[in-house]
Amino acid sequence: MVAVCVTGTALGDTVEIDLSSFVNSDLTTYTGGFNYPQHGGVITVDGIQFELATTGPQQDTAVIQTSGTQDFSIPVGDFGVTSVDLLLNSAYGSCGTNVGEIDFVGSSGTYSYELTEGVNVRDHFNGAFCNSAGDITNTASFGGGADRLDMDVINLPPSFSGQTLEFIDFEGFGKGQLGEPFLAAATVITPADPDPPPVPEPEDLPLAGLAAAAMLLLRRRL
Repeated sequence: MVAVCVTGTALGDTVEIDLSSFVNSDLTTYTGGFNYPQHGGVITVDGIQFELATTGPQQDTAVIQTSGTQDFSIPVGDFGVTSVDLLLNSAYGSCGTNVGEIDFVGSSGTYSYELTEGVNVRDHFNGAFCNSAGDITNTASFGGGADRLDMDVINLPPSFSGQTLEFIDFEGFGKGQLGEPFLAAATVITPADPDPPPVPEPEDLPLAGLAAAAMLLLRRRL
């Protein structure tokens, strides 16, 4: 198991989404793919854990790669999700091009997140294609920065706090070398369950309470 850590702080409870039934492309065969973790495993970016899926007999690290107009519907089934954190990049990419969309399908509503090269998605390899994206949250870098997996944090509308996130629909627009997005990992965030307040022990009672108890005992004796 490989662990790559980029420091940060996670709030709430996290649930890593299993993408193993949907991955369709071996990330280790991409440009500079030998820089990536080779056999999946957990990586931590900005305090959030992500699980990299694998494919094939060698259990190579794999991603959900769009090619043409493809739509992948990934089941979630968690209640009260506040945000979804993704490791998301593209093969190729021309800055300014709308290359895909992610729909977060709740039990009583849907939130859509558009993918635009140079805004919230960029090429995974630091080469000739789109290399900048202003709205990414953090990045796990590999091979001295030659390759990367970018973290997008999508905050869901407040209405999702009262419903179940049923599916994440990941769609590519078939833009070819203008950008074909891929999804490497997904983790959902739900509010942490608050700890119940401690029950005070007798010795923790305030002095005023002890004084009142003593006075009551005195009155009963009179």
